[in-house]
Amino acid sequence: MSKPFTGSIPKDQGECGCGCGLFGALRRRPEGHVRLCQCPRCQGKRSRQKGDSKARKARKALGIAGANTRHEELWGGGVRVEVKAGKQVGPVWTRFLLAEGQSEQARPIGDPRPFVFVAMPEGTSDGLVVFRLSQVAAVLDALAENLGAA
Repeated sequence: MSKPFTGSIPKDQGECGCGCGLFGALRRRPEGHVRLCQCPRCQGKRSRQKGDSKARKARKALGIAGANTRHEELWGGGVRVEVKAGKQVGPVWTRFLLAEGQSEQARPIGDPRPFVFVAMPEGTSDGLVVFRLSQVAAVLDALAENLGAA
């Protein structure tokens, strides 16, 4: 049987300020939220930080210069970009991985071509082209060769 806690609690530890019941190291905000707090404000902040981080990685991989801002609409470069992260892109990622796996199984030994996923929903004559950020240069070189621009 454990003994009841009789020591003193450090000043930087306590119950979360929003009343969610979590106990831990308090953040330096007026309300004193703790790590992994589930209140809407804390969840929103974590989501924004995750999205900003993914956008920075995408911007770097695409070689886009211009204003250093979280708003993709203000980025420079020759293309318009909208970066999405989190659960909303899960279905796209799942379909991409399944198609990539199917292509990989049928790929001949020694075939170095990068993989490109094309999604063409029913009822449209247009489609989406999806490929890995790490493959941007290889895909663009291959497409330029296909289109006779290389």
